[in-house]
Formats: sequence, C-alpha cells, structure tokens
Amino acid sequence: MQAKAKRALLSQRRLQQPRLRYIKHLYSVPVFSSSQHNLAGSSALIVIYTQGLSTRVMQKIASNSQHPASVFLNENEISHRVCNIRWFNQTSEIKRCGHGTLAAAKCLLAHFGFCPSHFISNDKERFKIKRATGRVQLQLAAINSKKSDEVNSLSDVFSHSIKATYSTAYKNGYTVVLFKNMADLKHLEVNFTHLVNVHNNAVIALQIHSINKNNASAYFRYFAPQFGVNEDTATGSAVSVIAPLIFRLHGLNKVTLLQQSPKGALLNYTFSSNQVVVS
Repeated sequence: MQAKAKRALLSQRRLQQPRLRYIKHLYSVPVFSSSQHNLAGSSALIVIYTQGLSTRVMQKIASNSQHPASVFLNENEISHRVCNIRWFNQTSEIKRCGHGTLAAAKCLLAHFGFCPSHFISNDKERFKIKRATGRVQLQLAAINSKKSDEVNSLSDVFSHSIKATYSTAYKNGYTVVLFKNMADLKHLEVNFTHLVNVHNNAVIALQIHSINKNNASAYFRYFAPQFGVNEDTATGSAVSVIAPLIFRLHGLNKVTLLQQSPKGALLNYTFSSNQVVVS
C-alpha cells in the first residue's frame, strides 16, 4: 500500500515517512453492526507491519486514528496457527479487545484467505477464532464475577438506582452493575470524573430484557475512563463477563445483546463449558 493511501486511514496529523516504512497494510474493518436495527457497531484499524515497529510508534499510529481500536499484527505471524496481537486506543494500550480481535480475523480472511486459529495477547490470553458457515466467531474463556459491595460507592456515578453489583476483581477487572426498574439504558447518565475517583474497574451496565430462552435478550453499556475510554462503542470482551453472570442468574446460555452506546451494537453469544462464543 502506498504511503498516501496509508495516511488516508489515519487523521490529518500525518506520521513521519520513516515510521510508515514498517507498515505493510492498513485496513478499516467494521464489526457488530446491524442495518436491520440501525446500529452502526464499531470498527478497528488493522495494521499489518514488518519487524521493527516499536510500541511507541504503535501508540502514535493509534493516537492519529479515528477508530476506537488500532490492532497490530506482525506480517511474519499472520499465516501461523497462533499469532500475537496488540490493541491500542488513542491514549494507551488495551489489555483485552474483543471487537478488535474479531475485526482482525475478518480482515485476514477477506484479504488473504487465511486466519490464525488463535490470537495471543501480551498477557498470554488466547483468543480462539471459530469459522461457521458464512460467519467468523470469537471464542473467549468465561470470567466469573462475585456479588460485591459497590452499590454505595457507585450510587453517585449513575443517574439511576443500583440494584446489585458483581465484580471480577478489586482492581483492573470488571464490575457489572444491575439497575432497578429500567426498560433500557439509553438515558443512563454517568459522572465519569467521579467514576475514575471511586472505582478501579471497568464498569458494565447491564439490564436483562427478556429471560425467555427462545428469545433471550439484554441491554448493556461499557464504561472505562480509568483505561482511556469513557464509553466503548462495541465491546466484545465484555461478553466473557456478562455470559456467565446471566447464566448464573437465569440459566440462559444463548442471548442477544444490544449495546446501547450512542452508535449502538448488536452482539450474539452462546455459553457452554465455561466458554463464550461471540458473533
């Protein structure tokens, strides 16, 4: 890809030419959209690079991108069974990124005709790619949460009354917040400054809409100002926390999720044997 085309996928603040020489391919890939439901979903900038692209330059590229996530793959690894993967937002490296990983798999299949069976993060977490008829799916290990005592600490963060909270860890994990008497989460207001000051986890606001096993659905939103993004547009990694919790509360293992971020996203999952498959 020529340098001019590469720069077109970044912002108007151009990268220096020496940095561009390490970039082999750039692609913009949408995920979790639904024209039927008028949901824009999210997108990722897929950067396939040659050896020599530093972490500092990766962050610089992501900072110049308009995509919620920039995904970096080494050209020498993309044809292997296991491929390293890194994700960045505009301010920092991302620890886990479901939508970016799924976008990377779709990109490689569309443009190269192949895809690794597993992507592996810097933290050595494995993200398995499954291929069904006409579909690419992401398989994640479930992350279990425990009921936590965060109702009072988070009560001033949200505009609606909290029913219960569930956390995966005290710090650098996830906290799921269930609310009282809400039909959906579109009008939920969040005090991000207060959230940063009182809580150490990313927060998943969750409202279970239907527990009919033939048509189960739930709404959610994802907030992580502590990690560089006030609200994520479409969050595939959050499903690894949502799925086991909904199963524990209602015995459901197949649910449609509507992420009620400003752009909106549609995610479907199945949950079995402590594994979550997202599409």
